[in-house]
Amino acid sequence: MLTSAAYLLPSVPTMLIDEQRGDYTEMIEALMLTGERLLAEEPAAIVAVSARWRSSGPFQADESPRHSSVIDLPGWGVEPRYDCPGHPALARALVDKALERGLRAGTAQHGTDTAISIPLHFVARSRRVPVVPVSIGDGPLEDHRAWGEALRHALNAWPERVAFVVCGALSFSEHDFNLRRDVPEGAATDQRVLEALRDGAWSELARLEPAAAERARLESGLRHLEVMRGFLLVDAPGEVLAYETSPGIGVALAAFALEHTGG
Repeated sequence: MLTSAAYLLPSVPTMLIDEQRGDYTEMIEALMLTGERLLAEEPAAIVAVSARWRSSGPFQADESPRHSSVIDLPGWGVEPRYDCPGHPALARALVDKALERGLRAGTAQHGTDTAISIPLHFVARSRRVPVVPVSIGDGPLEDHRAWGEALRHALNAWPERVAFVVCGALSFSEHDFNLRRDVPEGAATDQRVLEALRDGAWSELARLEPAAAERARLESGLRHLEVMRGFLLVDAPGEVLAYETSPGIGVALAAFALEHTGG
């Protein structure tokens, strides 16, 4: 059983820096409001796809009973931490459904990396709701859509209410950010992605101009968005709630309404 919406959650360490300075940006306020709405549905767990957990083998779900934080973006002046409980049974159910549908999948122990820890810091501050971190992979986009579909069917059949979120950035060039260098291709590519999400034109993601997409340094090649596309089962439009850009980086918060169907 699922909450009423799935969410694309933004992840960039500058959000934590803004908070430390007392600068509650439009993005932070939108994230906190999203958290209130999500937690009002009282999910028993959160399944969180990480754009920064890229498995070179099977897709993976973290079966740890308790997660430690993974600091995978050093040098930002903050160390995002989100130690929280896990949900081993749910992680295994996700993998079992994927195997049943012919995908390569397995359980692992990875932890909450920055893709997950940063947005959940704002969305679920109490850290009491169990989290199941989920990986992307190195394979084709079609496999990521199939992974998303498997996750959807597993959660449709799960007896408790579960929230589903996909965490990461759109464009993410640390080098350009450190040089405070604007990347026009990044901002333009971000806008094309946002238009595709708003219109439900998911196939447009595969038509992004290759040179511009490479210059934009799209996070994980947007594989995390392909997981979301598969999870929705149809090319459904979303509501872009906030977008934030800085030199080299673009992040978005978006909501996708879910129709409850059988597993």
